[in-house]
Amino acid sequence: MPRTSPARPALLRTLNDRTVLGVLLARGPSSRADLAEATGLSKPTVAEVLARLEDAALIVDAGETVGRRGPNGRLHDVVLGHARGAALTVEPSRISCEVLDARGRVLGSATRTRASLPKGAAAATLALVTEASVDAGIDVATVREVVVALPGSYDPAQDRVRYADRIPDWTVPGIVASLTGAFGDDVVVTLDNDVNLALVAEREGARPDSGVTSLLWLSAGIGLATDMGGTLYRGVAGGAGEIGYIPVPATVPGSRTAQPDFQDLVGGAEVLRLARDHGVAGRTPSAAVARAATDASSDPGSRAFLDELARRIALGLTVIVAVLDPGVVVLGGAVGRAGGRPLANRTSKALRATSRLACAIVASTVDGDPALLGARVVATERLRDLVLDAGDRTTRSSLDSLTHPERPASALPLPRTAEEVH
Repeated sequence: MPRTSPARPALLRTLNDRTVLGVLLARGPSSRADLAEATGLSKPTVAEVLARLEDAALIVDAGETVGRRGPNGRLHDVVLGHARGAALTVEPSRISCEVLDARGRVLGSATRTRASLPKGAAAATLALVTEASVDAGIDVATVREVVVALPGSYDPAQDRVRYADRIPDWTVPGIVASLTGAFGDDVVVTLDNDVNLALVAEREGARPDSGVTSLLWLSAGIGLATDMGGTLYRGVAGGAGEIGYIPVPATVPGSRTAQPDFQDLVGGAEVLRLARDHGVAGRTPSAAVARAATDASSDPGSRAFLDELARRIALGLTVIVAVLDPGVVVLGGAVGRAGGRPLANRTSKALRATSRLACAIVASTVDGDPALLGARVVATERLRDLVLDAGDRTTRSSLDSLTHPERPASALPLPRTAEEVH
């Protein structure tokens, strides 16, 4: 008879612990019966898992069930105070920050002008995360994940942000190393392009999966993010999507330089100039596009402006569609969102006239700051992984303590106060 592998029970315990923690993270306070029903585990197995997690201070008693037939049952919930996250967006004039827990709930926030923050990216980030933590009433030392959205491309090999001239203090070599040094080695800092993270926010919505989805960001600057089957494509050095540098023929109407690029045709400054040429008023590019989208049915100038803008967008998309063949291209950024369906429909028509490849063109449906929302999604996923990984370590430590009783089971650091449990 073959011998049973000793790793099998440990694997089952690990899977069971992760399953129960995952359900608690998703559902909140739950009874043993709730967890057995949700996981398919037996009640005795769930009881064993809860005992292990409670001993490791990963879950707490969250009251009793009420309003049900039979005796009240104990409710259990995940201890969220072990690890919080911070999501930030860096803009040329300001930085915004939210601190959150492993369920993605925003606990506190702060926004400051870059001029009002300490000099240097690391010092400014630490100051803002600390301010947001104070707003949340938590200790900044519990922040374990920091995710930053910025208008540039992060090259992990060089540890440097490129194509971000408007935020020079973030382009110094060793940027993540300096940020990690400011927060501590137990904090994971992630930098990503703001358009990439905006696409993460789009992906979180109800938009159906098309296999390959691209987000064309139209604002003061322009960019592209592409999701391939759930994975963001960043390129070798993080520069994928810097489509503003795509050259366009100098003979294209609207070209104002000897060697124009896509930014020259649909960047914010050119959109505003084009709107004024067609008699469309607006203090900003997005305001002018929004007005044109509203007035297009009755105003010839607005229609002509949107038609010309759509034709220019389609010119760049012709290259993108030929290379990536996406199922959907989302028009995002301030200009893309302002144009909405009228601009998306016109762009789709213009693309069909210039490309033999079919591609749906739709308007963004994300409210608020898409890049900040995407950073929040990534930070939440990382925090969730921290909680689940802590459950894995609890299982291993519990088994190890059977052989080495002097080694206590350990997971994430215990919260400093009762208030930090949640």
